[in-house]
Amino acid sequence: MLRKTQKAAARRTGTAARDKQRPAAAERTGSWHLARTETEKRLSEFEFRLERLAQAYYRWKAACLAAVCDVPLTGDDVAVLNVVRMGDEPKRLSEIGQLLNRVDVPNLQYATRKLVKAGLIETEGSSSRKETRYRATERGHDVTEAYAALRAATLPPMLEALDGWAEKSEAAGSHLELVSSLYTQAAQVAITRRHQP
Repeated sequence: MLRKTQKAAARRTGTAARDKQRPAAAERTGSWHLARTETEKRLSEFEFRLERLAQAYYRWKAACLAAVCDVPLTGDDVAVLNVVRMGDEPKRLSEIGQLLNRVDVPNLQYATRKLVKAGLIETEGSSSRKETRYRATERGHDVTEAYAALRAATLPPMLEALDGWAEKSEAAGSHLELVSSLYTQAAQVAITRRHQP
């Protein structure tokens, strides 16, 4: 009797039809919505590794900078600082964003303001926000040099101890560039679908 009542209630709300449309994997105990097929499972494992790598990398950058400078900065801030210093050429905010493959302009503006306030970078050029360029101050130059020296003393010896590091890193780098372009394409497809009726 109870089962008949539940079926009747499901028919009234339409849940029975929706349940039939769900893939079988979604009904299994312990299944995950991002890993329903073998390809999705591999992709999820790759993304978790990528996420852990990114978090470890950004923690490393913040820790390395903290060892040579008393300004508390995040890994994102350190990335902006090093890109500003790159080539010792002043850069617009749009150039910093391009080099870091970032489109989150408000966060980049926040990072540059933070670095200016810390005395690590300074502005030059027009008062127009778009034309403002950023360059490392003398203090910023000293800090990034100390950062580079600590990085050189820490990471390269560890990496050189890994068997086949040079070849593997080159292959992994090429692969990551390819995957990065696929994520860019997928983002464009997602944006297009969002605007479809």
